Amino acid sequence: MVSRLELVLKELNENGNFKASLFSTATGLVLASQKVDDTDEKAIAAMSSLLSDAADKAREELNLSTLDTVKIKFREDLIIMRNIIIPEGDTSFCLAILTKVPDSDDVEHYYDQLLDWAIKNCKEDLIKIISI
Repeated sequence: MVSRLELVLKELNENGNFKASLFSTATGLVLASQKVDDTDEKAIAAMSSLLSDAADKAREELNLSTLDTVKIKFREDLIIMRNIIIPEGDTSFCLAILTKVPDSDDVEHYYDQLLDWAIKNCKEDLIKIISI
């Protein structure tokens, strides 16, 4: 059976032309993923957890606000990791995507809108996961 999380990720990948997308726990456990090739979703989740931890340490040391997004641009590739905080359970999740570097700032802004849409459409499911 395909979960709602997987359906949202599938649509996310199709609309954004992403190589991979996934929802994971803050510790790197993959909850759902969609990919178009042999990309290792466990590696993406682990790296997202590592990036989130590093950004959180920077936040603490520099007295910054709550982490929202981590973007890493390579010459041809882009990782976007979005932190999803669920206040009801004092829990956070991660939405990560792997794609090619966009051709313009408008396309990158579109990516941000897609991630907002995905989070909005999965928040209830993530809240249910906390209650399990």
